[in-house]
Amino acid sequence: MKKFVWLPLLLLAGWTAPDLVSPEPEIFVAATPCDAVPKQLLAISANVDCEMIKWRLTLRRDPRNLGRDDFKLQYTYGMTKPGTQGFMNDGFSKEISGKWVISKNTGKTPGKQIFTLQSTSSQSAINLLQMNDRMLHLLDTQGNLMIGNAGFSYTFNKQNANL
Repeated sequence: MKKFVWLPLLLLAGWTAPDLVSPEPEIFVAATPCDAVPKQLLAISANVDCEMIKWRLTLRRDPRNLGRDDFKLQYTYGMTKPGTQGFMNDGFSKEISGKWVISKNTGKTPGKQIFTLQSTSSQSAINLLQMNDRMLHLLDTQGNLMIGNAGFSYTFNKQNANL
């Protein structure tokens, strides 16, 4: 006895199930110092004059395929333009993308979970600690919280979707 599968026929007819629709992406933004660790993680040359990095991280989840979540990280780096929030000569802009996973935080640093971004073009992963539902914090290569300076932190804030 053969089972008849209705779902493909329903999809062909234009029907969409609520659980098959991907949720809106989550977007996190940050302005961080441009020191050795972020330069290494983002493959920025050590010779480049750089004071600041502006990050825009888009996380997408696919509820149908666990483990098939992807990200896009857009970033601009360079020397800051005095009296503004921008860069001298508009800085240098790049983008990386790949897959991301969430793992349980087993380290000594308090926080919920670790978000690991693995770029399709790089072997080094970027790890972020989830501080709460609206904040992620960049971790160094040993899993410690990155410490900012007087002008910048390493905290990524969730962008308000209503803006």
